[in-house]
Amino acid sequence: MTKKFDVKEKAKDILEEALDMEAVLLLNRISEQMQLLFDENPNPTLDDAARIVRGYFRGEGRPADFIEDWIRTASEHSRSRGLSVDEQPKAMLSDLGVFRFMWFLKEKGLSEEQIDIVLTGAVQQATGQQGE
Repeated sequence: MTKKFDVKEKAKDILEEALDMEAVLLLNRISEQMQLLFDENPNPTLDDAARIVRGYFRGEGRPADFIEDWIRTASEHSRSRGLSVDEQPKAMLSDLGVFRFMWFLKEKGLSEEQIDIVLTGAVQQATGQQGE
């Protein structure tokens, strides 16, 4: 058994132990909403992505300073990963999805370590990585 496989299994165990059916349904809803957002915005510009992020966070009651800092940090992060200008808006929207997922898990009482394991397992699942 490889470490990659162990992470996916451990992530699954954490979610099964920590979340009830209602929470699983809410996670699915976040995933569906993010997929719809990408379907409706297949080639967003940086302005589009910033507008979407602002709208989401305003709807959540976040202060303007938080929102602008989040957008700035997401932009810096995508540039630091070497993404092209065309790839950066999608990365920002993807970061929004990860943020929503992480925040939800944090609200459900998972530790930072547990959240990291769950996100690593989710990435491996999404990219089709398997134990080798």
